[in-house]
Amino acid sequence: MPQFPISAIDSIIKSISDENFLQSTEENDRLIALRDKAFLLTLADTGLRVHEACALRRGDIDWNEGKAMIIGKGNKQAVIRFSTRSMDALLNYLQSRSSLIDGNLRIPLSAQPLFARHDRGAGKKIKPMTTTSGRNIVTDRVRQLLGEDAVGTITPHSFRHFFVTRVLRSSNNLKLAQELARHQNIAVTQRYAHLTDDELDKGYWRAIEE
Repeated sequence: MPQFPISAIDSIIKSISDENFLQSTEENDRLIALRDKAFLLTLADTGLRVHEACALRRGDIDWNEGKAMIIGKGNKQAVIRFSTRSMDALLNYLQSRSSLIDGNLRIPLSAQPLFARHDRGAGKKIKPMTTTSGRNIVTDRVRQLLGEDAVGTITPHSFRHFFVTRVLRSSNNLKLAQELARHQNIAVTQRYAHLTDDELDKGYWRAIEE
């Protein structure tokens, strides 16, 4: 199980949740910030793999239930659940996008990508993000929010590790974590439990030695 900096991901989430993160004089820059916030919160709160998140369409989301049906690893159908904060971030992003771009297109809303490109190459067209785009978002925001030294220590998959670890910490239910992470083999999920045990060990020795 690769180690990943939980506290650093917590710091990223805190930073993108701050109102200052969205402050920009340029409309497109603010739109990109809204998208990146929604994208990172989606990764952190759903356990989606980066290619799964990039493949989502607006019509995949049940906005009333806060769920989405996806085709995941192994070509298996799965239900993904969204947190309140990730749903709010998605709605804020899509509302802003609609006022700038979506309303000028003839593509049905349900067929449009949930996360779109907003670079010069995309222009006013709605083009889905690629997996590379998703990785670049993480790299760019890590650099901005944590500094150059942190680049490479956090990847999109780190947010998936973060999600599974949070589920285990709060529930202490291995089966629940396996189902939500969509691990075929529970032994994979158990590795996250070991990671949590390591943190408990550190806390124990810190308390005993003080």
